[in-house]
Amino acid sequence: MSHVPRQMNPNHKMTNRKYFNLVAALLIALFTISAISVDRLRTTVVWLSDPARDGRKAGTAGARAASEYLAEQFKGAGFDVQIQDFGVNRRNVVAKSGTAERYVLIGAHYDGQGTGFPSASDNAAGVAVVLEVARELKSKSLPVSIVAIAFDAEEEGLIGSRYYTDHPLYPLDKAQAAIVLDTMGRTFIDLPTWTMFVLGAENSPELAGLVQKRSGPEMLVVGSDLIGPRSDFAPFALKHVPYLFFSHATHRDYHGPGDTPDRVNYAKLAQDTTLIDQVVEDIARLQTPPQYLAQPVYPRDETASLKREMQTVLKEYKDLPAAYRMMFDDFQARLAADDSREVRRVATSALLALATPRFSSFMLGFIVAPYYEHEGAKEIAAAAWEEAAKWGDESFRHDAEEKIRSLRGDQR
Repeated sequence: MSHVPRQMNPNHKMTNRKYFNLVAALLIALFTISAISVDRLRTTVVWLSDPARDGRKAGTAGARAASEYLAEQFKGAGFDVQIQDFGVNRRNVVAKSGTAERYVLIGAHYDGQGTGFPSASDNAAGVAVVLEVARELKSKSLPVSIVAIAFDAEEEGLIGSRYYTDHPLYPLDKAQAAIVLDTMGRTFIDLPTWTMFVLGAENSPELAGLVQKRSGPEMLVVGSDLIGPRSDFAPFALKHVPYLFFSHATHRDYHGPGDTPDRVNYAKLAQDTTLIDQVVEDIARLQTPPQYLAQPVYPRDETASLKREMQTVLKEYKDLPAAYRMMFDDFQARLAADDSREVRRVATSALLALATPRFSSFMLGFIVAPYYEHEGAKEIAAAAWEEAAKWGDESFRHDAEEKIRSLRGDQR
């Protein structure tokens, strides 16, 4: 019997082509996925948050051990490391890779609250992100150098970052931008949904454009003035260095003993580390250095973002205190009629007060309640004072009760 060659089915050829294309796409995706490591993020956070570090309070043996650990991690990743000592056993860890005069700076504070406070989200997680982004960027052929800094004594008043900007190891005018990270890896106000706050883009049109390029539904881009100089971005702002500040923001365990490494969502932290890495690489590849604006240009959708966040709280927050429900309902109405910076700042203060109850007495008692008193909204002002009194000391509670009696008395 003679052998007759079999004709290939054209549908079979099409199937092979589709299969090849799928495999090729998967391979391309595999090799372009960021090398951000969930395991390394977890290892760094767990080590820094371990009770052996005793809370990493600035000036203590635990903080010094943390600085030595971070210096070794940077050296192991191929960075040149300098220790910047600024007295009383306080020190910044400064790492550099590259020979280009221009550089991108990325930093986070490594000090914590002290004995009994693991300080995992704030800010072991932020430091872990810096390490990962620094490692990832070093592996790329960038036209600028990378400077990574672990700041000390942030919790004592931004002392480490202020010292660095006053005594920079690399000229600040050669910085493309400063990228600062703080309080990472947990959800804002302990909501089931994630929010990544991005601040500082209002000061640079180039950075604003890059943030917009990478923006997603979980990103909330707002002006820095809405939270004030609360982290290590502030000293760079004073020096007019273009900057971006990334944070998942505060939660109920902020500055508390419950800020433990097991409560950090490392998969989500790795996902957002990849985003930050992409933004930093975009900045590094800018052909023209970002400019620092004389007057900020605030995001157009800032008000919509704040209203959306309040709507999320009203919908998803379990057992929301009545005072906050009153305030958030009112702020949504006010923002529709009065889109001023003052209303946005006060609304943000109310959100931050809910996120961090232990600090709410200050934000409610000195920002939110006085605003409503001035506006003549006495019932909301009294409710804000009542909520603030739950968290203040005896003297504060006495003053709050006097305010409440006065406000309620005026209504009778």
